[in-house]
Amino acid sequence: MSHGEYIIALEVMASQKAERIVEVIIDSAALDLDRPFHYELPAGMEKTVEIGSVVLVPFNRRLAVAYVVGFPDRAGVPSLKPVSSVLDEPPLFDFDRQRLCRWIASHYMCPLSRAFKLLMPPGRARKVRQVVVLDADSESALRLAGDGPLREVVETLTASGREADMATLKNTLGPGPAAAAVRELESLGVISKRFELTRPAAKAKTRLAVRSLATGPDDERIGSLPRRQRDVLEQLLALGGVAFQSELLRSSGAGSATVKSLAARGLVRVDAEEVQRLPRTGDARAERHVPDERQRAAIDEISGAVERGIHREFLLHGVTGSGKTEVYLQAIERVLAGGKQAIVLVPEISLTPQTVERFESRFPGRVAVLHSKLSPGERFDQWRGVREGRYPVVVGARSALFAPVSDLGLIAIDEEHEPSYKSDTSPRYHAREVAQVMARMAGAVLVLGSATPSFESVAHARSGRYRLLALPGRIDDRPMPDVEVVDMRKAGGAGEVPLLSHSLLDGLSRTLESGGQAILFLNRRGFANYLQCRACGAIPGCDGCDVSFCYHSRGRMLLCHHCGARRPVPPGCPECGAGPLKQFGAGTQKVEEELLSRLPGVSCVRMDADTTSAKDAHWRLLGSFAAGEARVLIGTQMIAKGLDIPGVTLVGVINADTALALPDFRASERTYQLLTQVSGRAGRGMRPGRVIVQTFMPDHPAIRALTGDVESFVNSELEARAQALYPPYVQAVNVLITSEHMQSASRGAERLRHVLETDLQGTGTIILGPAPAPLSRLRGLYRWHIVIKSADLDSIAGRLRGSMARFGDYARTCALERDVRVSLDVDPVSLL
Repeated sequence: MSHGEYIIALEVMASQKAERIVEVIIDSAALDLDRPFHYELPAGMEKTVEIGSVVLVPFNRRLAVAYVVGFPDRAGVPSLKPVSSVLDEPPLFDFDRQRLCRWIASHYMCPLSRAFKLLMPPGRARKVRQVVVLDADSESALRLAGDGPLREVVETLTASGREADMATLKNTLGPGPAAAAVRELESLGVISKRFELTRPAAKAKTRLAVRSLATGPDDERIGSLPRRQRDVLEQLLALGGVAFQSELLRSSGAGSATVKSLAARGLVRVDAEEVQRLPRTGDARAERHVPDERQRAAIDEISGAVERGIHREFLLHGVTGSGKTEVYLQAIERVLAGGKQAIVLVPEISLTPQTVERFESRFPGRVAVLHSKLSPGERFDQWRGVREGRYPVVVGARSALFAPVSDLGLIAIDEEHEPSYKSDTSPRYHAREVAQVMARMAGAVLVLGSATPSFESVAHARSGRYRLLALPGRIDDRPMPDVEVVDMRKAGGAGEVPLLSHSLLDGLSRTLESGGQAILFLNRRGFANYLQCRACGAIPGCDGCDVSFCYHSRGRMLLCHHCGARRPVPPGCPECGAGPLKQFGAGTQKVEEELLSRLPGVSCVRMDADTTSAKDAHWRLLGSFAAGEARVLIGTQMIAKGLDIPGVTLVGVINADTALALPDFRASERTYQLLTQVSGRAGRGMRPGRVIVQTFMPDHPAIRALTGDVESFVNSELEARAQALYPPYVQAVNVLITSEHMQSASRGAERLRHVLETDLQGTGTIILGPAPAPLSRLRGLYRWHIVIKSADLDSIAGRLRGSMARFGDYARTCALERDVRVSLDVDPVSLL
């Protein structure tokens, strides 16, 4: 090729690039929009747009956020609208991350855009806001609007300063009336609309830094300065020649004009410098333990797979206190030595303080922390630190799985059986399943650790899919705690059943006298489970949920633990007007009061959703208990696992039966896991531990397994699951149908059942229901569900999505069922 032909070829390539087409996925939860759309990429934008870029595009008479997924050929593509702009963000995903999101969207049957949002930097998600503007004067607009919804829109705009968010109008009038009123007012020329991109919740934080340009204290220019400027410069030099401007001005009493004058004289320079918002990591130092034979074998197997760069999946089944965390730590040392990165997931935010301290102690300055209790700015800075390679170890809750690691070597999921690893919003992914796919795509190692593995993981280990690594004993051969089961049916004699049995009170007294610490566990917060009128039997319940209010003694409030609704305790029964309502049941507040009345002066802390809502509350409460300032820790499930406090020699379970009666196929499994985990908090130091379990069902298999043959319990439960065709022997989908109207929900559920029967015919699928969900009304919505069981869910995923689309088309055209909404929960951890 001649030089001239080469230049022509380059020009042709450049023109093609300038006119290339982008394929995008619109950011929308609507399934009928879950498909690619094409746009023209304007000249000059081609250098800033790549796979994973987030762009703004015109869509359906509005602007929409979209994700770039490809660059198709122009051949056969008609005239297209141009991309409006590119958001100032790095690409959200590369080829592998897009492949992962497509798997999530396919397996969990959600829009692809919902999966992409999992990768969004914390605090950077943005929406297009539609603003309605009043163009005419208020009097003219009101005359044209007349009465009804049009007038209400004009009045709302007038009261809001002549403009309002469309979402505000929909909340005021309802979605349908608001949209219709805005369209009519727009046609009358009374209003107009514009679109705005919301601001991100987090951005890089900068502060002004002042640097001295003087040669030193003897610089001859200093002597000729006015006194205030000379004082500021001398103080800056005393601080080493650099300081943040705000701190320099505060300490010197000067104003910013003084610094500006020094800068004009060439004696200082003022620069904006980025400040890292670092979450609290604690200062405890974790000792490095010498692994025992079992730990060493586990470390060697995991590390061997890491060093060979092969994908392996391990189930680390170790009793409580067996040193699973040390296995993670030493395996990660090998990962980092090979230049790779690691992700460690923990199920509860309450576990994060101790976990972070141990990992930060072992890998100082190299650990990122990601969980919801951090501020948006802290999470954003930690996320960027991972992306920039400053933090090769990521520790956090479920969402930390999507941290932007570039070279993944290992994922460790501690307490892998925990239901908190399952998302309850779209996409309803399970972190364990996604981690398996991530590790497989990256050729990385996955380690699932638990003292009570999920039955799915047990089945996978027995089938050979997981390599089982067993740690059957505690480190240093420390004994497992003794477990005593107290039959509460006999604890009260002829009188009322006590909250704290004689055995538990005696155990507490002996523990405290000997200098030990105790944990009291009850998986219910509040003071009483409910209030009831003794005259008519009425129980105050939530207006939006079919559940009773829980009584909280602080503030004498009735609180719904599902939707957050609250009301003051009425002076009498709201139904019959009789005397005060009686308290029934107990929560953690009641346990705290009872403890203090039985053992006056004992120092205790309570950890539940009420006491840990403030920032760093977990650190403060656990720190107080770990330091011995508090002798008794009272709490819900957030204290039941992961805590390693050597002084704890007694664990008391107030009521072991709270979950056993739930209409869920995992009820026994969950109860056994929770009780085993909380029992494992005792005796982790040099002194032996004791566990006292209070129950009204001492003969239940889940309770008997605490002191008997665990293997027999697991086998019998798995056999029952196999006979009833429940996971792990089939895959399941819980289809939830909701509506504000009971009749619409039930009619919609029946109609959807017919659609599913037709579409899934011949696939061997089992369809159960429809039936009212166990929690039949939540947050004002009536709930029905259908359970689908299949031996191979992925093979029917396309048909299921088609069924949802056909039902959606039907519901939109049926007045009775227009407000019906359907959601799919694939691999549900609960059917409630």
